[in-house]
Amino acid sequence: MSYIIYHPKRDCSFVKTIGRVYHDSLLGNQDPYIWNYPFLHSFCHITQITKQVGQVNFWCTGDTYPNFEKLYCDLVFKVASMHEWADRNSISETDTIVDNKQSYEHHYKWVRKHLFMGTKQPKKRITLKACKDSSFQPQNEKQELIDIVPFLSKKGIHIYQLRSSISFNSKGNKAFPSRPFKLDKKISKELYEFLFKAKRKLYGCDLKDRHPNNE
Repeated sequence: MSYIIYHPKRDCSFVKTIGRVYHDSLLGNQDPYIWNYPFLHSFCHITQITKQVGQVNFWCTGDTYPNFEKLYCDLVFKVASMHEWADRNSISETDTIVDNKQSYEHHYKWVRKHLFMGTKQPKKRITLKACKDSSFQPQNEKQELIDIVPFLSKKGIHIYQLRSSISFNSKGNKAFPSRPFKLDKKISKELYEFLFKAKRKLYGCDLKDRHPNNE
């Protein structure tokens, strides 16, 4: 099972020799974390999805929520491996799951702050690591994110269907103001192929040492 996963509008940084990079706020958990090789996903919406090696999750942001007209894909994340934490509420920098100090400081360590926010904790915590060579940020020739609504509409998934599903929880669930949209295997494969044709694709190997705080 693959998903469209909706999250807030991405920040955009200009990285030398690369250009525009769209990413999560540098002030939060930075999830999914793109400044690593491979990309990481540990927190956002992870309890709402069925997790499987090989699935492709399309992270998107809209223009106006909840009545969005566009869905801009900022990350194609193909799951290569799943890693369960020994302690769902804590992880050390030396844990074998943690690739390096930077990912620990920017991504994993956030869990300690999160515990004091009154949010119900999952029974177990899992980090998804992306396939290094099949996961990327797609951009057009102007270094802009690509709207996938026209593509999905041609495949029979219309905007009202996306809104009603993705925005379903927006009024009644503060913890999850949106929910992932399930894609069947055929549509997921076709969407992946469509985005793979993007004029620009940024991979983990391009971004791993280029975090804006290091520039």
